[in-house]
Amino acid sequence: MPSQGEKKQVAVRIPLRQKAELEREAAEQGDSRSEYIRSILRDRHLSEQLGREVERKEDRIAELERQLTERSRVEEKIDELPDKITDDESYRDRERRVWNNGSTLERLKWRITGIPVEEED
Repeated sequence: MPSQGEKKQVAVRIPLRQKAELEREAAEQGDSRSEYIRSILRDRHLSEQLGREVERKEDRIAELERQLTERSRVEEKIDELPDKITDDESYRDRERRVWNNGSTLERLKWRITGIPVEEED
């Protein structure tokens, strides 16, 4: 803290209500009115810094929410995979059944056109 010689007095006119408010807030902080006003002046840029920090945090939150949404979408696809694999296997089973039941002529035709496998309901 600067010594008394390094300080300069500044006179400011403020409404009585504001002066009373400053005195009450200073008393709550356990400071003199002058010290309280000095602390306000010392910390005046803090709100700007905090505002920028809040903005950065909000951007990070938005990015994390986007990543979480994407992850949820991927997890849903992963959850659907066993059903798709089971459906694919049952399709292959139906294909084998049709192939095994087909005549030699049908099998020759299916080599060109593909095996006609009906989708199950």
